[in-house]
Amino acid sequence: MPSRSTSAAYLRHAGDLVGNPGQQAAYDSRGHCVVLAGPGSGKTKTLVVKLARIFSEDVRAPRGVACITYSQECARELTRRLEALGLRDAPNLFVGTVHGFCLRHILTPYAHLAGLAVPYPLTLATTRQADSAFKQVAERLLGVGQPYKTHDMGKYRRIHLDRDAPDWESDPDLARITEGYEAALRRAGLIDFDDLVIFGNRLVSDHDWVLPAIQGALACIGG
Repeated sequence: MPSRSTSAAYLRHAGDLVGNPGQQAAYDSRGHCVVLAGPGSGKTKTLVVKLARIFSEDVRAPRGVACITYSQECARELTRRLEALGLRDAPNLFVGTVHGFCLRHILTPYAHLAGLAVPYPLTLATTRQADSAFKQVAERLLGVGQPYKTHDMGKYRRIHLDRDAPDWESDPDLARITEGYEAALRRAGLIDFDDLVIFGNRLVSDHDWVLPAIQGALACIGG
C-alpha cells in the first residue's frame, strides 16, 4: 500500500491540474482515455499523477499497475517523477518499455503454458548476433549486394504480424528473409527485441485466456 506521504504528494500535484479542463478530465477518467497534446503541455505530469492516484485509490494487492512506454529514456523520466511522489521499488508497480513488459508480464509467465515455440530460457540476441544472422540469410537468398537492411526487415515484421494473412508475402523477398532470419536465431537458441512484441501479440491473439490473466494482475496505462 502507498504511504501517507505518497498520497499527500500526489494530491498536492493533482490540485495543479484543476485549472486545465483537459488535464483534469484525463486525471478523473476511470475508463479508457487517450490524451492528445503537444510538447510541453503537461502530458507526462498528468500521466504520472494519474498513475499515482490509480495506485493509491483503485488497486489493491495482489493486483498491480503497469506504466508502459516506448523508450528507456521515457521510462527513466517516468520513474524519476514517480519517485518524487514516493512511488519506488513497489513489487506490484511496473514502469518500463513495451518490450520489457512483454518479456516480464506476458512471455515469461505464459509462453510455456501456451506451448509457444520459443527457445528456453528466453535469451536475447545481441545486435552483432542479429546483424550477422540477417546478413548471412539475406546474402544466401538474394546474393551479395542485396538491397535490404535490417531495419527493412524489422519494419516488415512489425507491420505484418499475422503470418497467415494474404499480405504476409506482399514483399516475397522480405518474407523469405524474415523466415530464414528467425529460423537462424531459433537454431542458436535466441530471440530478438522484435520477437518480444511479436510473440507477446501472438499469445494474446491466439489464446483467449492470456489477456484476462494479464488484466487480472495489472491495471495498465500507456506513456
